[in-house]
Amino acid sequence: MENKLPIGQRLTTEIQKIGINGEGIGYYNRKAIFVDFALPKEEVEVEITADFDTYYKANLVQIIKKSPSRVEPFCPVYHECGGCQLQHLAYDETLALKRELIIQAIRRYVKTKVSLDLIKPTIASNPNTHYRNKASLPLQYKFGKNIIGMYKPNSNHLVEIKDCPIQEQDINKFYTLILNQMDKRKILAYNNTSKTGTVRFIIIRRAEATAQIQVTFILYKEDPEIVELGKYLVEKFKEIVSVYRVINDDLKSREFFTKNTNLIAGTEAINEVLNDVVFSLKPDAFFQLNTKQADVLYNKVIELGQFKPTDIVIDAYSGIAPIAQYVAPHVKRVYAIESVEASIQSAKDTIIQNTHKNIDLLKGDVVEVLNKKKDIPVDVIVFDPPRTGLGEKVTAFLLKKKPKKIIYISCNPSTLAKDLDVLTQAYTIKSIEPIDMFPFTSHVETVVLMSMV
Repeated sequence: MENKLPIGQRLTTEIQKIGINGEGIGYYNRKAIFVDFALPKEEVEVEITADFDTYYKANLVQIIKKSPSRVEPFCPVYHECGGCQLQHLAYDETLALKRELIIQAIRRYVKTKVSLDLIKPTIASNPNTHYRNKASLPLQYKFGKNIIGMYKPNSNHLVEIKDCPIQEQDINKFYTLILNQMDKRKILAYNNTSKTGTVRFIIIRRAEATAQIQVTFILYKEDPEIVELGKYLVEKFKEIVSVYRVINDDLKSREFFTKNTNLIAGTEAINEVLNDVVFSLKPDAFFQLNTKQADVLYNKVIELGQFKPTDIVIDAYSGIAPIAQYVAPHVKRVYAIESVEASIQSAKDTIIQNTHKNIDLLKGDVVEVLNKKKDIPVDVIVFDPPRTGLGEKVTAFLLKKKPKKIIYISCNPSTLAKDLDVLTQAYTIKSIEPIDMFPFTSHVETVVLMSMV
């Protein structure tokens, strides 16, 4: 019998599990049905919205049998915004779910048997609201005023956000203030249809330790009023110490920053402090978005590494080198490898401001740099790659180079599991520890310790 349901068909299904994007998964004739906002063990009525070869998508119509773990979302625009996926689930249950996502990925991709005892409980975030230290939000000019928000998933509808409960409070405060100033100065959000306005996005980053704020305006074209606004913000508010403007007219690109990036008021960087290290942050330098949990993550690297004073350590995909800064006091030398110039420069500024001088910064592709530096006797490599994971080139290098220990930080359970499947040819998994960097979202950070068989 052909497994086909027409669009608009309503049916009842029991949700079996949650998928990697936080959606509930039920089944019809063994074909998966993905249902946003549905939870395991719930019986729900759904309406089919799309039919793909291996799964359906459906809207939640009503909950017939409710999960005891279901809670009321604390954000008024939660169901429209799409920025969070799990506010309808009790926080402790989200932690268990994130561990389960890792288990599912390992069972699917890793052929070597991995004991569940090695996969630790997810480390909770404290706090689990108002934790995000940076926001990059689009603008629209609607009903005579500028608004910011997030686009409703799979739409061009901007959901207005006035007080986001996962962003730090000062970020919410200064978004409102900046929008009010834009309205007063008749600075408009860019409209691609009418070709009016200039401001496409506003990025606000706040350093927790110093309370310093950096504002970046992403513009479609030059706007002298933005320069005046930037000067006003720095002069009027002691918290705002750095304001940039970026000209970016590529509407298809997902990148914010271009070569046409300029400081228009204040200092080039803001300073964050972690583990008594002062980090110099320019707007295009990567830094973990949950400051307190970043400290937990980096201390976990120290705990798992059990570093010795004679160790030579590689910090691969180092960004502005926070891991190198944490590791440096415990080892002989750290080589931090990064390909992005902005991050390298911020790492240099950070090293200048701090006492750990046993860090060497190396620019370039990880494998290419290490192949050139064959004289480096590597004891431990710490990886914190992008969501795409290590990939075939890096895993092949590791199987050849065979450092004693690997510490792998991942933000994607699927690519992590695929890489572990390759690395277990030569390495034993010693520990897998999930860390909740982004509460009430489907994202999970994982730290894996591996050693030579």
